[in-house]
Amino acid sequence: MHSFWRKATGLSLGLVGLSTLAAISTFTLTANNLAGLRGVEIRPFGDFSIDPGERLLLTAEGDYVTYTMPLRGNWKIERGEDLGYFVEKQCDSAKTCTFQADDQGGDVTISVEANGRTNEAVIHISKPKPAEVKVIENPFKDTLPTWAGEPIVDLRERGIIYGYEDGRYGAGDLLTRGQLITIFHRTLIKMNLIAPRNDCAMVYNDVPGGHYAYDAACVFRRNYWTDSLSSLGPDDNVTRGEAASLINRVIGSAMLDTKNLRLGKVIADGPYFTDVPISHMYYGDTAVTKATGIMKGRPDGTFDTESTLNRAEAATIFWRIIKEVQDGGIRGL
Repeated sequence: MHSFWRKATGLSLGLVGLSTLAAISTFTLTANNLAGLRGVEIRPFGDFSIDPGERLLLTAEGDYVTYTMPLRGNWKIERGEDLGYFVEKQCDSAKTCTFQADDQGGDVTISVEANGRTNEAVIHISKPKPAEVKVIENPFKDTLPTWAGEPIVDLRERGIIYGYEDGRYGAGDLLTRGQLITIFHRTLIKMNLIAPRNDCAMVYNDVPGGHYAYDAACVFRRNYWTDSLSSLGPDDNVTRGEAASLINRVIGSAMLDTKNLRLGKVIADGPYFTDVPISHMYYGDTAVTKATGIMKGRPDGTFDTESTLNRAEAATIFWRIIKEVQDGGIRGL
């Protein structure tokens, strides 16, 4: 028994000795690492050439003569701040940082500083390819904007939008809440995502029977897609933030599923727009519509949540929704 105890004690002392030696070795290695740092380099996940709208993961690596290892550094955009931004709220004392390119091309110079060493790199954002403009025959009396011509005509041919009684479409006219839910309702029915209802009752006191938005208001209220208030405000102008919120509420989850995107990750990867921080009431809605390609924001990197949506923008948004439904194979809600 005593012999076993002596062996065990000896083994314990040996382990303590090894642990102490390992701690000393670790401290010595760390000290040698700091002393032997020859330089720092920015390494991309891929290469430094990306397309407009893409992201690039960057890593700061230290050169220690015989090996390299990631280092914490302070990241900065030196030149080209108008062409993109760092996704993380701040990239100070971080081993990695993610650069988000805007929709215009150009060169962006970035730098990282770590342990007194600095390195610069240039991210090449390719020039955006000119959009193919499909020649269309305008069925309306007024002029359609080039960028929205195809969506407007396509939605008219599908019976989703009709224009005004005088033959105009009014592309620049501001969209109302009643028009938004009506266009959305028609889109869902045309895509066979919901079935028409014949048992609708009045759900808002300002959308009585005979109102053009009556059926849409009934369906959206009964599905809890619109608020359970006494009035809808069908003639009130609808903002871009409100539109993003409604789109996310109705079809956001289905569109994320078709792209194998998890809501938690989409939210965590933001912010996506410079004027929509994580604390913003429309942060989650704009993140989903951005990730699914439905609402892409402004060229300057903002989303402009308080700006009123116009009829051309609305047609483009629902045209994209139709394409996502068709391409993703969404069968129902």
